Amino acid sequence: MKPNNKTGECYDHIEADTMEIDIPGINNEKGILNSGNPVLFRELLGDVYELIDKKSDSIRAHLENNEITSYTTEVHSLKTTCRMIGAMELAEDFYTLEKLGTDNNVTKLKEYTPSVLADFYALKPYLKPYAKVKAEPDQEYNKTDILDTLDKLKTAIKDFDLTAAEKCTDTLAAYVFDEALSPQIKKLCELVTNLDYEEAGELIDSVRDQL
Repeated sequence: MKPNNKTGECYDHIEADTMEIDIPGINNEKGILNSGNPVLFRELLGDVYELIDKKSDSIRAHLENNEITSYTTEVHSLKTTCRMIGAMELAEDFYTLEKLGTDNNVTKLKEYTPSVLADFYALKPYLKPYAKVKAEPDQEYNKTDILDTLDKLKTAIKDFDLTAAEKCTDTLAAYVFDEALSPQIKKLCELVTNLDYEEAGELIDSVRDQL
């Protein structure tokens, strides 16, 4: 049996199930290697499903508004995300867009962006089965625990650790907050899901000040 590198558990049955995943453009072995283990690989597939629409719309908007710095930041994060799930060719396409953005080559960006986003969007129906069903919050929160979770979340987004960040948002989403904090926690979870880490970091500081 093969041990899970992060927990020491055996996952032969999980790996066998994972290797049955057949998504065009995704290399399962690369995805497992880059994400850490088969369980995290499957979770990341669901995470990417959740962000496809918003990230695609955001990239188009940045390009239309000539916000090239923001555009470049977005495609950089998607380059990393695609590598994490083993979508290596798509990751290289986003890397190409990143370099064009760094060079401020707007003409080429407008030429290449539509086809790259089309390929990205084409993953959506294949990833849908791995999206998580979100549970309603049902726990009263403890200030100490929330502060600890927020600190862990800030470290995770600083390190671009998608798995750790997701675990933190899952923890936050399970708590019932008051009317003032509830929409901010919801927004924070959405920002993390969409890989908007800079804005998420700022919101974490704001939430901490209100606790």
